[in-house]
Amino acid sequence: MDKTQRLFYILTTIQQRPGITAPKLAELTGTSVRSIYRDIKDLDKCGIQVMLEGSKGYFIVDNYIQPPGKLGVDEYLAISLYPILASQSRLKGQLFQKSFQSAMEKILTRFKVNDNLLLLGKRIRIHTEQMNPEQDLLMQRMIQAIVDDVTIECEYYSMYREDWTKRMIDPYYLVPRGGYLYLIGFCHLREEVLTFRLSRFQRIELTGKKFFIEDDFDIDTFLDKLWGIKADRNETTFKVRFTKEVARYIKEHKYDSEPQFVDQEDGSLIVTVTTRGAEEFMRWMKQYGKDAELLEPVEYRQRLYGEYREMAERYCQGIQVP
Repeated sequence: MDKTQRLFYILTTIQQRPGITAPKLAELTGTSVRSIYRDIKDLDKCGIQVMLEGSKGYFIVDNYIQPPGKLGVDEYLAISLYPILASQSRLKGQLFQKSFQSAMEKILTRFKVNDNLLLLGKRIRIHTEQMNPEQDLLMQRMIQAIVDDVTIECEYYSMYREDWTKRMIDPYYLVPRGGYLYLIGFCHLREEVLTFRLSRFQRIELTGKKFFIEDDFDIDTFLDKLWGIKADRNETTFKVRFTKEVARYIKEHKYDSEPQFVDQEDGSLIVTVTTRGAEEFMRWMKQYGKDAELLEPVEYRQRLYGEYREMAERYCQGIQVP
């Protein structure tokens, strides 16, 4: 008998003879005990719960055959991502629409989510801010590469080089920061894990070449103590005094790092934070202008002094200075 006939025979035999063993089923079907074990797993994948009670053999759970209910990878991602993506654009024809509908049908009956899917869900961290519609196809291919664990071939605009570069990247994670999506992945060109802004990709192609994430790489450790997304090799501790005019806004903002706040008697606020994103922290702090005074480190305070003196000289030109 072929596999389909054997599965049906095994199912009906267990229903009629509860407690039948794998060796006996193998004898009746003319196959091996190992094949019976695989067949039982296939029945479970179809939603048929078969229980083994030690030496007593197999039983159908409650004599009840449940409808198929194990979620596929695309369906699990659809549940996680589609409601967010659909809220930003038209519903019809968008990413994961058909998979979302299929997944919802299974949710209404029964579904299983294995550990691999749970881990996959953590690797794609979608933000809720409006996305550029032109990025839809690029994101779709990027997500597919993450799902399949395959290397991508792409063209990426490097701000440092001010030019397009061709790269091979192993896509690890998609991470939101400041209204943008960033890819964390291993760059074959640089031979290290780097951060790439999704909007700077011009072309993404799946190569079919499999990759795996190194056991010693942890995304939370990689992102720890960042101020934004760019990671420095060393940590820097900053201490800033914010005036009482902006102190309340500083405290209510949500931060990826964990700054310490100390209220002052005059209403100002001292903020101390250790970060591996020094340049991004400085850009963030400077947006508050005269309401932010950098106290430490001294070398960054000196650098600010030089920048502000240059600005003062520039703005003095053409005006009368009292």
